Amino acid sequence: MSAGPHRAVRAVIPRPERAHGPGFSTRSLRPPAGLSLDPFLSFDEFHMSMPTFPPHPHAGFSAVTVMLEDSAGAFINRDSLGDRSRIGPGDVHWTQAAAGMMHEEVPEQPGVDCHGVQIFVKLSRQHELAPPRAMHLSASEIPVITSPGARVRVVVGALGDVRAPIEGLLTPARLLDVTIEPDTTLSLPAPAGWTTFAAVLRGDGLAEGAPGVAFSEHDGVLWAEEGELITLTAGAEGLQLLMASGPPLREPVVFAGPFAMSSNDRLAAAGERFRRGELGRLTPSFGGAR
Repeated sequence: MSAGPHRAVRAVIPRPERAHGPGFSTRSLRPPAGLSLDPFLSFDEFHMSMPTFPPHPHAGFSAVTVMLEDSAGAFINRDSLGDRSRIGPGDVHWTQAAAGMMHEEVPEQPGVDCHGVQIFVKLSRQHELAPPRAMHLSASEIPVITSPGARVRVVVGALGDVRAPIEGLLTPARLLDVTIEPDTTLSLPAPAGWTTFAAVLRGDGLAEGAPGVAFSEHDGVLWAEEGELITLTAGAEGLQLLMASGPPLREPVVFAGPFAMSSNDRLAAAGERFRRGELGRLTPSFGGAR
């Protein structure tokens, strides 16, 4: 990697576990006041072993599911566009909801734990009313970069000349699944001007900077936008983290339930489209929906 100034860490954010009901818990990354993950709306690491969410709408953003390689189980994703995909260990499914669609994700085998990450990525005002679409990559399609003591899966976007084969994202993004062996240092180029953060999935380590900043398992790490390199040193137990980068939109965001738009008028219109059935129909795959 070429030399360059290291990005400073803006915050290390604990991600405590929260149980939501039988067979479902999350560790969420929520930045403190004054900081933002823009263009990312939310980041949740989850464990889910039972069907939890019946068919529901989304509009104005993308809902992204990355099933981690250590997951015992898989999800079945269905949507009102007709997609039916199995999200197995190591897979990624990108639901670019845009103008709106219905979808459902449930464990393939109830009682088998699914360990993954779900990320909501905002679409710009220019693109939030685009036609919806779904994109999927299996683990075997995701490129892997190896170096002494480190392994990086390029889940979405590009790292150097290596690019994941998901095309047509209306909000550019990069997702990297990074594993570093004990007491090993890895430097990664940081996309210029993009928001970059990581969720520590396993182990602990140090982010180089002025000064260096330590982080632990289940922390989130948010970097400044300035600087060319992010350098990580794994602790004695090694380190795994999922790193996300994207260009800040710096636009208004208005939320209401499953919708996130750039104005109240567009938010109300999305709700009306849903009530009129214009986001499509999807029959629940399981009973007892909440």
